[in-house]
This record gives sequence, C-alpha cells and structure tokens, in this order.
Amino acid sequence: MWGRHLTVRAARVLPAGASRTTYAVVVGDESGDGRGEAGADEAIIVRAVPSAAPGDGGLDSEVRVLRTARGAGVPVPEVLDLSDSDVDDTILGFPYAVLRFIHGESIPRRILRDDAFAAVRGDFARQAGEILARIHRMDPAPTGLSALGDPLESLRTLFPVEYAQAPAGLVIAIDWLDRHRPEPWPTAVVHGDFRLGNLLITPDRISSVLDWELAHLGDPMEDLGWLCAKAWRFGVARPVAGMGTRAELLDAYADVSGRRPTEEALRWWELYATVRWGLICGAQANRHLDGSERSMELAAIGRRSAEQEFDVLLTLGAAAPFRVPDPLDEDIATPGDATTEEPHVAPTMLQLLESVSGFLVDEVGADDGVSPQVRFRTRVATNVIATVRRQLLLGERQAQESRRRLAGLGVSDGADLVAALRDGTLSVDDDAVLSVVTAEVIDRLMVANPRHLSRPDC
Repeated sequence: MWGRHLTVRAARVLPAGASRTTYAVVVGDESGDGRGEAGADEAIIVRAVPSAAPGDGGLDSEVRVLRTARGAGVPVPEVLDLSDSDVDDTILGFPYAVLRFIHGESIPRRILRDDAFAAVRGDFARQAGEILARIHRMDPAPTGLSALGDPLESLRTLFPVEYAQAPAGLVIAIDWLDRHRPEPWPTAVVHGDFRLGNLLITPDRISSVLDWELAHLGDPMEDLGWLCAKAWRFGVARPVAGMGTRAELLDAYADVSGRRPTEEALRWWELYATVRWGLICGAQANRHLDGSERSMELAAIGRRSAEQEFDVLLTLGAAAPFRVPDPLDEDIATPGDATTEEPHVAPTMLQLLESVSGFLVDEVGADDGVSPQVRFRTRVATNVIATVRRQLLLGERQAQESRRRLAGLGVSDGADLVAALRDGTLSVDDDAVLSVVTAEVIDRLMVANPRHLSRPDC
C-alpha cells in the first residue's frame, strides 16, 4: 500500500453505521520509531464487516461509490486498500477497506453548541447544499447502485413488518404524503443518510461525508428532506440541521445543480423523512425484541417513534407545541404517587429506580475517566429509567383514558385503530379521529420525552 512494511501502533473502535465496524488505526514503519520522515506514523481508517465471509459484506459497492464521489468533488476519504473479493481469505479474515484519515468532529452536540464551530454553523447550509448537488450530479454507472423505486412503496419494502404495524400518527402522514406528491426530480445518486453524525466538521468546513451504506438511486430531494428533518436538528430551531435556513440550502443547491427545488417539495420530503425515521425506530426496537441483536440502545429507541408522530401532527396542523412539566419533577410527582406496593416494604419501585438513575448521573456520568461510549450509554440508561418511572406514575390513568377514547371511535386498542384507518372504516380527515390520535401520541410522549412536546416545527 505504501511500498514499505508497516506495523500497527494503536487501534480503537469508533461509533459507526449498524452494519459496519470502523477502526481508527495508527501505523508506522515496522522498523521505525515514529520519528523522522521514513518512520512517520500515519492515521488510517479501516472499515470492516467482521460478520461477513471474504468476498461478501458489501464493501466493494461502498468503495465504488466513494471513488465516484471523490471524482465528482464530494469530500470523502481516499480509498487506500480493499480486501480482494476473489479470494477465500484476507489478511483480517473478513472484508475490509482502508481509508485515509480525515480530521473533523462528528458529534452533533459539539458541532451545534461549541464556540469552536460558530463560523461553520453560519455557513453550513451553503456548504451542504453545494455538496448535495455534487452528489446528485455523480455518474451512477460506476457505482453499481440500484433504484428503490416509488418512495412510499419503498417504505413498505424496507420496513414490511414495521410498516404494517406503524402507529396511527405515521399512518395519517403516509396517507397525506400519498395524496400530495410533488413532481419527481430525475433519478440520481442519493446518499440516503446525509445528516449530522454522518458528516465530519472542522471549524470552517464540512471535511467529509461518511457512511454511504444506504446509497441508492432515487429522487435527489430525499437527501435534502432528510437533512432538514426535525430529528436531525437536535433541539435547535433552525431547519437545516439546526444551523441554517431552507432558502440558504436551496440557493446553494441551485448554484451547483442549475435548478432550484421548491420549498413545497422540500417540506414534502421532510415529512417523508419524519415517517421514515419513525419506522426506523420501530425496526431498531424489533431487532432487540426478536433477539437478533440484544441492545439497550435499540430497545430505548422504540419509544422515540412517538416523537415522530407528534412532529407529523405539528406539520399537518393537527397539534401545536406546548410546555408541560416533567412528571418526575419533585413538585409534580413523588414516589408515593405510584400504585400501592403491598406487601413489599420501602423503598418503592420508583424510589429504587430513582436511586439507580442518581448513581448513573452522579457517579458514572460525572467520572472524567469514563470513555465517550460509556458516557453515551449512561445517558441512554438514565433516559430508559426515567421512561419507566413516568409510566409507573401515569400508566394506569393513561390506560383508562385511552380505553375510553378508543371506545368512542368503536375500536378496542391501538392496533384496531390503525387497522380502521388503513381500511377506511375511520377517516384520516375526521376531526374526532385526529383528536383521539393526538391525545394518544401526547400520552406516549408524556412518558417517553415530555420535553419534545414544547419543541416547535420550523
């Protein structure tokens, strides 16, 4: 690869896409000491699929896309090496690709809040628009990518079980999307996951576009809508990844592509992205529930589909944001509010959960020696415990009210409600139906994440 023998000096696993393992590796001359030009260390990235046999894993396709993107002026890592798909064994024993290391930050919280990124925040929408236009101008032939076809039909294809079980808020949105389709754009290469978390950002620019696993051929507006989805604003009230305006994005896109998308079309694709992310939340949770990948993070994300339902209702004008106290605030609820626990002695269930939550926040979360991965999982665990505590406080009353509301529509439970919406027994345009769906979604969010109820659309 470099025409010299190399040795690995350091290696660590990085957070990455679900189907890949990514390693940050430092290599140097086998006989060198890391000093001087001949023995200088170099940082590389190794993308691997440890679960796949040599020749499988899809990295060949990803590398073809990366090389095509680089040739089109898209900031992506240079591919240095790729395992041979024609042999039965590789150096690592599984498929891999070696990429040149690129500096940049990928953690949204830091990009959106740290002073070091203030300048790039002001220019992000312009840079993103230009990069997306270059992606969509890529020659699709060398990539070998296939088309997903009709966007709504692709949801049924990608999420067959989860689509059938989609909660009522998403069902209403899918119906609206089907009745208000925009004029499609010519088919192009679509990144499929262009958002904060999959971009490397320096203080002045987007230095690299990462994670091309979901790349496909389709309507290029999908990428713009996904970038502007509320989920990827991370609580900041600016539509383009929390950092810019739609006009800035569309103007920059037009400067490179020669054609300016309409804001109406962009908003359709934003709503589509919200539905898609809601379905992904269900799909992720099902991977934990069916035992294929046991994971606290996957289990926790299942409750986040209620956020996407509420965002759908905001977009369609069926709901409005409002502030509500968190039921866990001391002046709102105490452990004594929970159902009786006889014959068990104190501490109550809520008190036990509160003690674990306090340990995670005060001991684990405050420990400077804890790794970023453990710190992230600590936050997830704290949120899971908070969800359970809220449901213990509110669940019995919410269940009674839900049964009453649903009975008024002539259905027995949430699944029955969805079935009635799908077969037309209940109309998505009926104000009474929308009122019940909105109340159900608000109750779910009161347990899962009450703060989300106050976050406006923009």
